[in-house]
Amino acid sequence: MMIPTADLLYPIFQDALEMLTLTHAAFIRHDAGSLDSAEVLGRSIHKRETELTEGLLWGPPETAPLRFIPSHVERIGDALEGVIRSLREMEAEATPFTEGGIQEVRNLFDRAHGLLECARDLTRTGNQVLARHVEIECMRFQEVASSYAEAHETRLIDGVCQPQASSAYLAILDSLREVARHSRQIAHRVAATRLAATPPS
Repeated sequence: MMIPTADLLYPIFQDALEMLTLTHAAFIRHDAGSLDSAEVLGRSIHKRETELTEGLLWGPPETAPLRFIPSHVERIGDALEGVIRSLREMEAEATPFTEGGIQEVRNLFDRAHGLLECARDLTRTGNQVLARHVEIECMRFQEVASSYAEAHETRLIDGVCQPQASSAYLAILDSLREVARHSRQIAHRVAATRLAATPPS
């Protein structure tokens, strides 16, 4: 059973996923062009969020929990704009990451992409198993990010990581944590919509 209005939400999810992909690519390849394209998508997400929220406010009562999903996607866009700022600062200051730091950030990008894809698909299907999967994977994401932050502190103390890289690394971690956090909140809202739409037995 498809959740009503899900098709209206699909494009904003696609913009966010593409923004995440471009930001990830820019991190790997130091590609300023990808950051420019990601910023354009960020502006598109802001515009879509306003239009979608206004439209959904007039929807039927059973779709009420979906009305604020666009705002969660917009917050994901905000978080990615934070990553973009950090990457631009790193490029301007020629800030190096350790190999360990690079691999950790790449892993979190991959995990964030998977979570956002699941949140998008969940909005279309309302599948409770998928909702639980998002819940579990978001908790794992936060645990992994915390372990990376601790490993980063150790590298900093040991002199392996340069102090000028620390701020950028932690800012990127925090921004990607926000992507996971809002993916989890989307899952909660969609699950609530599905349960509200299920007739009593």
